Amino acid sequence: MGRYIRYWYTYRNVVAVLIALVLSGSMFWLYTQQVTCDAHASGCLVNISVHPEDRFAGNGKPDPHVIIVGIDNKSVKALRQYPLPRNVYATALRNLEQDGALVVGFDVSFPDRSTGDTELASALRDSTIPVVLSYPASGLITGDGKLIQESNAGIDEIPIRDFRCADVNSNSSAPCRQPNKNVILASPDIQLDGDGVVRRLPLFVQPACFALQTCTTAVINTFAFAAYRAANSGADPASGPTLQESGDQATYGSLWSAQVDATGSALINFSGPPGNYENGQYVSLIDVLNGTVAPDRIKGSIVLVGAYNLSGVHDEQLVTTSAGSNGTLSMAGVELHANAVQMFGVSETQTLLSREPPVGIFLSILALALLLAVLVARLSVVRGLLATIGGLVFFTVAMAFLAGNNKFVPDIFHPLLAMALTYTGVTAYRVLYEDRERRKVTSLFGQYLKPEIVTQLAKTRGGVADIMRGGERRDITLLFVDIRGFTSMSESMSAHDVTDVVQMYLDHLSGIIFTWDGTIDKYVGDEIVAFWNAPRAQDNHALLAVRCAYDLINRAPELQEKLLAKGLPPIRWGIGVNTGEAVVGMMGSRSRLQYTALGDTVNTTARFCASAPAFHLLIGQPTYDACKDYIAVDLVPGVQLKGKSAETFRIYQVVAIRETPTSPWVQFPTEMASQAHQGFAQQFTQKSILVAANAEAKDILIGAEAEEALAAQGTPPGQ
Repeated sequence: MGRYIRYWYTYRNVVAVLIALVLSGSMFWLYTQQVTCDAHASGCLVNISVHPEDRFAGNGKPDPHVIIVGIDNKSVKALRQYPLPRNVYATALRNLEQDGALVVGFDVSFPDRSTGDTELASALRDSTIPVVLSYPASGLITGDGKLIQESNAGIDEIPIRDFRCADVNSNSSAPCRQPNKNVILASPDIQLDGDGVVRRLPLFVQPACFALQTCTTAVINTFAFAAYRAANSGADPASGPTLQESGDQATYGSLWSAQVDATGSALINFSGPPGNYENGQYVSLIDVLNGTVAPDRIKGSIVLVGAYNLSGVHDEQLVTTSAGSNGTLSMAGVELHANAVQMFGVSETQTLLSREPPVGIFLSILALALLLAVLVARLSVVRGLLATIGGLVFFTVAMAFLAGNNKFVPDIFHPLLAMALTYTGVTAYRVLYEDRERRKVTSLFGQYLKPEIVTQLAKTRGGVADIMRGGERRDITLLFVDIRGFTSMSESMSAHDVTDVVQMYLDHLSGIIFTWDGTIDKYVGDEIVAFWNAPRAQDNHALLAVRCAYDLINRAPELQEKLLAKGLPPIRWGIGVNTGEAVVGMMGSRSRLQYTALGDTVNTTARFCASAPAFHLLIGQPTYDACKDYIAVDLVPGVQLKGKSAETFRIYQVVAIRETPTSPWVQFPTEMASQAHQGFAQQFTQKSILVAANAEAKDILIGAEAEEALAAQGTPPGQ
């Protein structure tokens, strides 16, 4: 499998799909860990609690029949004490009852005796409307389908017996034999998610008194639901359906059902940010006590009484970012419960939320990762990035729309993370593969090809494996170029000068060959062998070689001038070009391989070059046939190649060339190069004779010796 997967361009879909599958599984596992960690359940291994989906909770108006009576700084300042005496709550209860409240809930703890207990106990016994009393806990333990108030230390914060029991018993811990008819105990407890934010409300709580055997009630409801249920039960708060939990659903008769987690907790649908209820649904406690609140504001409403941004009292909690200004604001506990009451549906339709099903999350992660993986594998890195960004935006907007219209909370983070990591993973593998192939191609072809072609070859489908798949027969165009008379010239030159001439010649001509996208096969002394259409396919390879030959002759004066400046003799070269079938590939011994071409076409091209006069280009019939619309030729008579029939094998000299089939003809620069060479040769001869005469030597100085002698006489080499 490994040898197949490593070919990126051939098996890129397989690699991309494998990356997508691994990332999909990893992201879904992270999602399950987030759920486990948020619920404080066992098995939480990685605590990554990220909830960008919080922003999708829509803001709205508070329910007109849910009122908050706030124990605020204004009230405490007017009453001049805190904690407030219990008779204050008694007065508030009577006034609210008189104004027509349906239910009054006190989000205030009454675990100990205090001033005014008698008045409040009397008001509770005499109340004709349901009253919900807060029964908080010092701590919570996760249970099966419920939360359990801690009782290990024997601490029980149940309201004092006088407030909830009609029977008299000197033992304050004795269970009620006759509970107050209209008094309901409910839990105001909440459990924070792993990131310290309130998103869920426990609907079922086992009170501490049950474990301490001071009561017989095994489960009490959350404060908000107790107030809601009492408002819907008529005169008897105990009548009507009860909230039942089964599996992952909490059902309230036939009215509605809510999705709950393993602890029996439901998601809270906040109607707005902290302070949302102050816009018409908030009343200060002191105004209720003074009777300055219009009865119409209270009539037919569920009224919740509790501390509201009271200095020194910190019962606020961070809520979801969409309702809490990016998590920087906290919401008072009584307002949090008011939001929960509203979502159960008081005078408006219930707005309970559900979570996106785990199966749906997994399928969305998998589908998005696979789709993006295949796209990124087939697109360029930049286009893949743009596709990824577009996918992220589209998915976010689509989920926001679906969630807002279907009242569910989507998981956004893990699909988005899966998409981002899929792009990163596929691109990283792709870049690493291409870098590896580029290094391989560079090591093999860096000395034969210009860097741009090396980079392009590295991106071929099979990489180096395709390029080096043994020898193959293909049509190529070869170019041979060789210095005329260099052997005899070099015999009168120093070894250093011979090396300089050859090096400058090879550098100059090789650069021109690279310019025309040629592949340099080899250097054989002063001969250069190059070819086109291998290893990279080139449709117009014959014309490229001919144009390259034109440049090799046209730019000859540039090299002559450089040679003269160094005191070196000018040189001439002839060129042969031929097109035909050859075997190309990596060839050689086990110890040394070379990318080269073999065959009769190669040998024939070498003979063309040997027969070409200085600054002439000789080509064969196949090359002429491929370029006849662009070149003008003369038939070369009297040249007979060994093994070739003069009747069937023709050799041409290129005399003119043009850019397009309709462009004007341009003479081949043979005459220009020859005249330039003659001029440089005369200059070189004059300088050499002058140097020899001045040096009183019999020998003509050439190269470095001539340059040093001229320098000693103060004559620049180029003059």
